[in-house]
Amino acid sequence: MSKKKSYMNKSNLIKEGFFDKLKSFLTVRPNLKGKEKISYLNKIKLALKVSNLNKAIDDFEKVSKKHLGKDYPKNIKLGRFEPKDFLK
Repeated sequence: MSKKKSYMNKSNLIKEGFFDKLKSFLTVRPNLKGKEKISYLNKIKLALKVSNLNKAIDDFEKVSKKHLGKDYPKNIKLGRFEPKDFLK
């Protein structure tokens, strides 16, 4: 059985993908100032809070399913939210 030669340098594994993605993230990031920056940060905060709300709903469903057992209705699925649901 012949041994195949690997052309990838194992010491450069981190350099090949990680830093390229980091560089693209930093260069693509918007350069905002003033009210635009505040608005952008508020949108990010809202998205994080909505994500936490959805996780809390999942946890509530798991706990109630565990607590109620067979009495838990099978066809009930609580709705999930998106950030646009909370904007005017």
